[in-house]
Amino acid sequence: MLSFGVYFCATLYLSSTISAVASERLRPTVGVIRWDAWNLFNGQYDAISYYLHRALSPEKFHYRIPFYASVLSPTNISFNGDMQTVMDNEILYAKHAGLDYWAFDTYCTFGPNCTTNNTYCSQYYKQTSNQYCPRNPAYGLNLYLSSTYQSLINFTLVLLGSSPCDIAFQENYLEHMKHPHFQTVLDGRPLLYLFQFDDAEANSCGGGWTGSKQVFQRFRQMAISRGIQNPYMVLMDFNVQTVQSHATMLGFDAISTYALPGGTQQGTPYVELLHSAQTWWESARQVGAKMVPLAPTGWDPRPRAENPVPWTDEGPEHYLQPSVEELQQLIRSGINFTCTYNQTAEAQTMIIYAWNECSETSGSLVPSLGNGTLYIDTLSKILPMYC
Repeated sequence: MLSFGVYFCATLYLSSTISAVASERLRPTVGVIRWDAWNLFNGQYDAISYYLHRALSPEKFHYRIPFYASVLSPTNISFNGDMQTVMDNEILYAKHAGLDYWAFDTYCTFGPNCTTNNTYCSQYYKQTSNQYCPRNPAYGLNLYLSSTYQSLINFTLVLLGSSPCDIAFQENYLEHMKHPHFQTVLDGRPLLYLFQFDDAEANSCGGGWTGSKQVFQRFRQMAISRGIQNPYMVLMDFNVQTVQSHATMLGFDAISTYALPGGTQQGTPYVELLHSAQTWWESARQVGAKMVPLAPTGWDPRPRAENPVPWTDEGPEHYLQPSVEELQQLIRSGINFTCTYNQTAEAQTMIIYAWNECSETSGSLVPSLGNGTLYIDTLSKILPMYC
């Protein structure tokens, strides 16, 4: 049974409050992606957390499980992150690290046997190996919104696929964007990310790229008509040229990426992933893109390679975990880029991969069996960081 006392106690809240004296220096904000797949549904693992449980149950991967998980045997673990006490302590950990916001992955909700009446959700389901169909994908966001500590960290959304084109989804996004702790940039523009929007999504959304651009233009107008500033919309994809082309066709404001896969079966030193991130940033700058720098804390999907998940095909190629010094170098480098190229990184924010992608990387920031609070303690020593 993993324990950090009784999680963080409330004294962290007192010790981590921000000074009343605000600095006038420019400070880029730092967000982190979170993928909530650590939950039960009616006492059983959710359709997605089932595969996460299977992937991380072998003993050699137990070091990755988050602080609220338990080791039952050398071949089995248990977890349920769908509890208010867990979320409250996650917020305290994130605040201690100096993070500004979480970017919640946002998916369709499915019924029994992956059923849905939503055309966009049905299309997304077909495009993800007919298996990515969570029953309660918003549990993390809902727990955050009900937490008494929510003011300690802001939030935004990472939208997936063509479902953001659905009017019901858009209404939900607009309600969230009214929230006082929704992350904004450029003097009040709500920050939104969209991941993996390609030809198939464009055809489903608006009958092609031109129609899809019109869909998102109408969404912007909906926001403005309700007293919300024009959303700052960032398209995420892996290839710089591809994502820049698609962002232009959609009329989006900037580009980024979700992660940077790679490495070798033996494990590539983390410094090479850091260099890959720096290359991505510079490539985006060279093509004249507005962008949000991604800071990847790792890539290591070996649990999924040994116990495959049906919605993606990932091999054993991976990077080694970052050291304390390498993690700090990553964040410093990203902030320095954001400060130096403030026309390219006009939103003055960067995004970290990832908070709790524990089956896809050993470098997740959430306190874990193997790392304890090492990574959040490490970040707390350099964040906030000013230009």
